[in-house]
Amino acid sequence: MPKASHGALAGCERERDTMNAELARKIERLHGPILVLGASGFVGSNLFRSMLEVRPDVYGTASRLPAWRLEGLPDAQVLATDLLVESNLRALLDHVRPLTVFDCVAYGAYSYERDPNLIYRTNLSFAVRLAEELCGRNLRAYLHAGSSSEYGEESAAPSETASPKPNSHYAASKVAAAGVLHYMGHQRGLPCANLRLYSVYGPWEDASRLLPTVALEGLVGRLPPFVDPAISRDFLYAGDAVEAFVDAALGLEEEHYGESFNVGTGTRTTIAEVAKLAREVFGIDSEPDYSMPARDWDTQDWYADPQRMRECFGWRARTSFEQGFRATVDWVRGLEDREAYLASSRRFGLNTRHSVSAVVACYKDAEAIPIMHERLVATFEKLGVDHEIIFVNDGSPDES
Repeated sequence: MPKASHGALAGCERERDTMNAELARKIERLHGPILVLGASGFVGSNLFRSMLEVRPDVYGTASRLPAWRLEGLPDAQVLATDLLVESNLRALLDHVRPLTVFDCVAYGAYSYERDPNLIYRTNLSFAVRLAEELCGRNLRAYLHAGSSSEYGEESAAPSETASPKPNSHYAASKVAAAGVLHYMGHQRGLPCANLRLYSVYGPWEDASRLLPTVALEGLVGRLPPFVDPAISRDFLYAGDAVEAFVDAALGLEEEHYGESFNVGTGTRTTIAEVAKLAREVFGIDSEPDYSMPARDWDTQDWYADPQRMRECFGWRARTSFEQGFRATVDWVRGLEDREAYLASSRRFGLNTRHSVSAVVACYKDAEAIPIMHERLVATFEKLGVDHEIIFVNDGSPDES
């Protein structure tokens, strides 16, 4: 990739300002209130933050607080709730009464998120409950964050009509969720669509991911180890992903209900090209090390055919990989505390490798149960541990 000149980079800045202004005008046109489910995640936080910059009737959820991606945002707009609890979801929708819903709730996309039961509870069971809850409400658009992983083994520019061949529990759960939306849209008339996102990157991405790691290492003058240099990905800048959600919400018509759409650039970028650009941006002379093993579900070429997004919603990715990578580097460079960023997901994230079930037998404990519950929750959340609390009525004669 050729190195950009100062004049070209200045032109990119002006183009980005224009793009941001256009996106703001689109966000103003969305039907509100707007609800971003999973706003503490990477894609969800970018959606949430972009919309809060434009309008006040936007609400985002987090399963627990503090959530590092939501620090500094208005308390009234950030709603902490465990959406896997059915009554919480209904109460949330009754409270916000959204006209536009962006669903970014997901589990299993990261290599350390391995619990199959939690994958299907989060990605499939929750999608079913959400779709059912949204039916019959005054809703204008429901956009679900799907995944290009749905295609699995068929990952090289598949069309939306290609048969998914999932190669992981995560992929299978997202395929099933897409099927739920297809049924709800086509048969039940729910104004919904599934956006199959490719490799989104940019501000607020987890520090353990490829491009933030390259940026963090590059800023101290070195490169991280890479996988096979011939492996390719379709890197989609976060700002373009946000615009895809907005464009789909604005353009959603009955003919689109329940359909899936590929959201990517359509461009193959190899790992060798990532390393080359990093060397240019940071002035690194050393040769890249390509010794890192690939993940179990990785395929050689993984890129999009985004034609339907252009045809149906007029969307296209407008940020080149070089522009997006430089913007990501600028964001990382501007962090007040990079060490805190490195530790952020570990510090505030949910440790699902270590789960605790607290089983409490209750006998004449009616007054003590709320206190015990409060103390247990506070302790587990402080530790960042996935947990459940089970109170068993042991034949108590009081109101336990």
